[in-house]
Formats: sequence, C-alpha cells, structure tokens
Amino acid sequence: MFLSLLVLGGCAGSKSGEVEEEKNALGATECPGEASLYGQGLAGTQQTALMLAQRKILSSIDSLLNVSGTAELYVDQEMQKASLAAKSQFLSRLENPENVGIDTVEENAGKFMVRACMAKANAAVPFRKKYVALRDSVELRAGEISTGKDIFAKKESYTELRKVYARLIALYRIMGVLGDSVALPDTLFTKANRDFNTERQGYAFVFTKVARESDSPASDALYTLALTRIAKDYPVRQSGCDKGLNMDLDIYPVVCDSANFGTVCSANIALKASLCGGDSLFVLKASVSAQDAQGEAAAMERLSQMVSEGVWFEDWRKDLNKWSLK
Repeated sequence: MFLSLLVLGGCAGSKSGEVEEEKNALGATECPGEASLYGQGLAGTQQTALMLAQRKILSSIDSLLNVSGTAELYVDQEMQKASLAAKSQFLSRLENPENVGIDTVEENAGKFMVRACMAKANAAVPFRKKYVALRDSVELRAGEISTGKDIFAKKESYTELRKVYARLIALYRIMGVLGDSVALPDTLFTKANRDFNTERQGYAFVFTKVARESDSPASDALYTLALTRIAKDYPVRQSGCDKGLNMDLDIYPVVCDSANFGTVCSANIALKASLCGGDSLFVLKASVSAQDAQGEAAAMERLSQMVSEGVWFEDWRKDLNKWSLK
C-alpha cells in the first residue's frame, strides 16, 4: 500500500515540502492493508497527533480481544480478573513505536490529523518476548511444586504460578488476535494446579484440647465453641497430624465471680502451634468475659455466645493465615 499525503488549507506550494519532511521524520513506512492496525490522532502538532494515533492502535487490539473467545482459558474468576488486569497493563503503552508508520497526514486550520498504521507482525514482537519469559517462569514454578518438599514453599510457588499464568493468558490472547500463534503450557499448569490442590486438601490444623484435672462441662463446651469458630475459616481435624500443624487449645481457667451489677464469667483461651514433628511455632492468647445481672447461668450463656461469635479470634488471623494454605 502506497502512502499518501493530503494537506488542506493554506498554500500547498509553500507547505507541502515542510509537511512531507515532518511526515518522514515521524517514521513514514508502508503497512500491509490486510495485516495492519490503524489509529488516528488529532492535535496541534504532528508529534502529538501521532502519539494519540498510537494509543488508538493499542485500543484497536483491545477491541479485537473483546470479540475473541476466552471463557475456557480461565481456571476461576480470580484468575480471569488477574488476566484482564494484566491485559490492560500490557496495552497501556506501545513499546516499539519505531515500527509505527504514517499512512496520511492532514492539516486544517492549524490542526493535524495523523492516521498511523502498524503491521500486526511488528505489534506482536514485544508481546512475544514477554511471553517467552513468562512461559519459562511457569515451567520453573510448576517444577518447584512437583519436586519441592516444604509445603509452604510450594504455596509460594503456587501463588506465583497463578499470577504468571494469568499474565500468560493475557499475552496468549493478544498474540492470537495479532496472528502470532503460540501454545499455552496448559498441561503443565493443570498438573501443577492439581498436585498442589491435592496436597492442600490433606493439610489441616489438628486440634487437641489441653487436659486439666479441673476441667468441667463448661470448659469442654467452650472448647467446642472455640474450635467451631476457628473451623469456619480454616481446615480443622482433631486427630492424625501427618500433614498440617498440631494445635493445642487450652481453655483455662473458666471462672465466675460476683460483681456490683451481677455475675462476671471469664475464660482464658490459649493456642500453642507446633509442627507435626514437634517443633514449636507460636503461641496465641485471648481473654473473654461476660457479665449478666441475672446470675451465673445467664453470665455463662453470654460468655458462650461471645466465644462462639469469635471477636477474640480476630487478633489471631494474622498468625494463622501465615500457616494456612488457602
């Protein structure tokens, strides 16, 4: 396709040479009509108009993506969201503007309209470079999940694998609409994803109640309520510490005393965490109390409700999250 130059307004004889020189300085080139992207920009200078036209070229890639099929590529909504965010990042700026050509330049009343073009093959070049790097990263993270022994190191690799694969999907889609065919390492990702999730399903916090001679039905009931609250947010078992962490949960002491406005019942809750092999990790503590004017039974009922609701538990999340595989 041959380039054209159209100059409107003013004396063509006095300006055509200048505009032609500026057009050449912008990087005039030929673009194959069937395999090119186009964009227009209008501004007070040709350079600014060209910059706007380049943005339109990126927008044209996004428009092509909006009509391409994608649903089968995503593992879940979280990955879809991450991939779409990556797509926006990849299309935020043109990394090889030197490959943008000028199709036409029009001047009218001090404004320049630049119509720019870019061969799809050229547009795909920087995306392919990123794709190769991210594909290598997928292979690395998948290998760490396959051969690693430390479950928490695997968790970090899995988290990173999902991030990288989401970005890879975005690049795969971009390159696809640009005619640059590549293959997703979907088999590798699927296996690593399945392997980690299988291991994660066997992992849990294994709870044991600390036994004391002074244990009472009240302390047993509070233990059950505390355990039930924790189990709402974390995988919990009460036996078989082969995969996971051992959690010794202590509810002591549970006491009720008379007060000016009724009876106050309180309980201290302590959690000692250790590896299944025995190495101690951390200790968490909380104290819960409740008061009721109607006596000990009513105060204990309020205390049980507070333990069940788990306000005391909120301060433990930061530590427990470090050892969770969610």
